[in-house]
Amino acid sequence: MNKTTLHIALTLCAAATLTGCARSSADTTADDNKEYFDAWRSINYPDAQKKGLGIYILPDREVAGSGAAWNRNLPCSFVSYTIQSLSGAVSYNSEEAMARQLGTYDKADYYGPQVVLTGTGVSYAGLDELLDGMKVGGSRTAIIPSWLMTTSRYDTEEEYIAHIGSASSAIYTITLHGQTSDIKQWAYTTLQDYTRREWAVSDTTTTGVFFKSFTPEASEAVASDSTVYVNYTGRRLDGQVFDTTIEKVAKDNNIYVSGKTYAPVPVVWNETATEITLNGSTVVTTGFAEGLYQMHQDEKAAFAFTYDKGYGTSGSGTRIPGYASLIFEVELVPAP
Repeated sequence: MNKTTLHIALTLCAAATLTGCARSSADTTADDNKEYFDAWRSINYPDAQKKGLGIYILPDREVAGSGAAWNRNLPCSFVSYTIQSLSGAVSYNSEEAMARQLGTYDKADYYGPQVVLTGTGVSYAGLDELLDGMKVGGSRTAIIPSWLMTTSRYDTEEEYIAHIGSASSAIYTITLHGQTSDIKQWAYTTLQDYTRREWAVSDTTTTGVFFKSFTPEASEAVASDSTVYVNYTGRRLDGQVFDTTIEKVAKDNNIYVSGKTYAPVPVVWNETATEITLNGSTVVTTGFAEGLYQMHQDEKAAFAFTYDKGYGTSGSGTRIPGYASLIFEVELVPAP
């Protein structure tokens, strides 16, 4: 586990504005907005089926799932999704097939399930309505009107329309992959399963970082206030490299940048992991610092950590999604 999110309710607020209409929701009354939406839907999707508080399901684009039913009371869902404006422009996508269709596919980017927080005050009312009734493994496409693009909750469609905001209507295609009641525990267990399988390591260190040494006999400890040189490769749990100091690895994983220097980088070793800096000034993630701090001179090791010691709930760029656990393969090498 493009791609940085999530609170989906925050990352999806940029759904494109209505096009082909001389007026926008910002300068019309709520009734005018609904009148336009209803007219647009009746022309473009006359067979769409109204559900609940006013989303419209496209029945010919719905695939039933065979897993557990979506539970409104569980705060975290795993979904992959695409968002389109009413004119058809894609404003967000996490599906590989769609990326290939759009010509935006990049091997190094992350495609697949994203962590989505749902519920009052967190996600759009229309999104919760879309997920309601789905089962794991299923997918659904629905038109969500602008008045349901709110994290507030009301009892009737009329109340939603009366409180319409500035967000725009959009078409969501969502596949449900699962849910969890505790995302932190889920991330830890998933990473623990990985390290047991790949490294035969089942416990974390005292800092909460999974660590595996590939040097049979550890050499001497690194002296405080010294500078050591490090080659590293960072991977997601799916194996895709997102960063490296090794040119061949960068080229093999489609992340090579022309003009970038690929070479061991200096690390200033201080008395505590939190004081470690990379390449002279870059402050590293907590997980990287704590994993590196366990290494010895000339050692080669791998360590992994969950999102709370990495890039958090938001991720980083298109390669690291929110809530992603990360793996680093690291070697302390002589000065170049």
